[in-house]
Amino acid sequence: MIKKTGITILLIILAFSLVKLDTAKANVNRISGENRFDTAVQISLWGWDQSDTVVLANGQTFPDALAGGPLAYKMGAPILLTYKNRLPSETREEIQRLQAKRIYILGGTGAIDATIETELKKNDIEITRVGGDDRFQTAAKIASYLPSKKAIVANGRNFPDALAVAPYAAKHGIPIVLTETNSLPSSTLKVTEQKLETILVGGNGVISANIESKLPDTIRYGGIDRYETAKNIIEGLTMGENKAYVATGTNFADALSGSVLAAKENAPILLVKKEAVPSPIKSLVHSYDSFGILGGINAVSSGVEEKLTGSLEEFRFQGVHVNATKEFLRSTLGDPQRIDESRFNFDWYVYNKDPKKYIQYGVFKGIVVAVYSNSDSWVSQSGLKLGLSKTEVETKLNHIGASHNQANDYDYDEMLIRTYYDKNDGNTLSGILIKRDDFTITNPDVNITELRNSMEKQILDQANALRARHLVAPLQSDTKAQEVARAHSKDMATRNFFSHDNPDGLSSFQRMDQAGISYSSAGENIAAGQFNAIAVHDAWVNSPGHRQNILSPLFKKLGAGVYFGGEYGVYYTQDFYTP
Repeated sequence: MIKKTGITILLIILAFSLVKLDTAKANVNRISGENRFDTAVQISLWGWDQSDTVVLANGQTFPDALAGGPLAYKMGAPILLTYKNRLPSETREEIQRLQAKRIYILGGTGAIDATIETELKKNDIEITRVGGDDRFQTAAKIASYLPSKKAIVANGRNFPDALAVAPYAAKHGIPIVLTETNSLPSSTLKVTEQKLETILVGGNGVISANIESKLPDTIRYGGIDRYETAKNIIEGLTMGENKAYVATGTNFADALSGSVLAAKENAPILLVKKEAVPSPIKSLVHSYDSFGILGGINAVSSGVEEKLTGSLEEFRFQGVHVNATKEFLRSTLGDPQRIDESRFNFDWYVYNKDPKKYIQYGVFKGIVVAVYSNSDSWVSQSGLKLGLSKTEVETKLNHIGASHNQANDYDYDEMLIRTYYDKNDGNTLSGILIKRDDFTITNPDVNITELRNSMEKQILDQANALRARHLVAPLQSDTKAQEVARAHSKDMATRNFFSHDNPDGLSSFQRMDQAGISYSSAGENIAAGQFNAIAVHDAWVNSPGHRQNILSPLFKKLGAGVYFGGEYGVYYTQDFYTP
């Protein structure tokens, strides 16, 4: 019979490090000029050798320009920009190069002065002004050129949502009309009353439920901010998957000019910050083979360009990385064997069919935000892998630019990488956790019963992954042993002791006897205070006696029991045996 292990409380052991998420090269082109007017010209040069028609919009204010993309696409025209009172020389020259014969001016004379219209007419150009008393009327007049049975409704007081949907609207000939947050302008209502369907872009804080109730057959694409809304628009209103355009989400001009080019190439526009790719947009990057950046480095920095140079992250866990979408995860690995509760807001998607490839992905609102594995089933571009010494791991982390904080902690790019070591195997890397650092606060509303069940299953999974690495057959879950283990964990918590022998003098073997378990060999591991299944497994692995039980080829069955409460907050028991 295997002797039971020592009675040392296993405190949580943290050895974690943060790692740069580098990318492999992909095709990225930047279309930019010296300013927004010149950038619009460069976009026109990129997409049009000649055009009889041009759409002209005010490049300094967005209201009358928001709805212009679908009109320009219908006319086969680029969108060029102007000052209110003066036509920029680069815009004038581009009109001449295009040999334009007609120009649609967006907005009334309050947006683009009549002097510009007069100047253009002198060059024998036919002018059509599409404008109303305000932005809402202008959008409604643009809609009259588009006979679609659908309309897209966006907030007229801001630009990101309208521009995110503009390539799709243009490609499908759907007009974009504008609304206030809580009141529907009469000009917009007249348009929507004639439609069979409406698409709302923006959350309830942008377009209220009251507005939605006044519209026919609505579907809404919204998010917590402009970037999540843009992501949901792109995922819900799909376009091509080969290329995406990228523009700043903090100004309208480049995305407006680029919307028609994007529509011509059946490509969406991804909105980014100047110096960062927001998390919702990060989840889309892997979907595209090439990118076109709209605007110069003052709009979209070279740092963002570097992040867009490919879709291969530093770490790939069976083809999936943090910030991938749930759809990508399922398309790559299929449905998980389980979906487990976690102490954070995310759910664990557990893949345990093959212990040699054991892995669990944290998924929150359709995005992979965490990954953990103690199996040798992932790859790192820098060569980091299980079995490397701590010195080798630290060297590789330093080489890829991870910044050292303290002990084994490293920071990079809003990501946490926690490395686990096996002191009983030469202090080599034995597991890795990658987690976005915006998921550090535990969920106060966690379902404790579901969390207990999930942790017990993960304790078995992680034990079997370790056994697979050491060529030991997997343990089988055993209901009777689990009942014994649960009872002992609860007993330790409620009677405030930490021992294999309970206050009544019963050993783990006697408790198994009382439960009617017939065994030829048995063993038990206990622990208290660890945060979760990952932490308690790591603690057991780094204790010789506990590790021996987990890896013993004698044992065939395992029951894991978790109980929340008592002095240490959580207690763990593993009962092993061989029938």
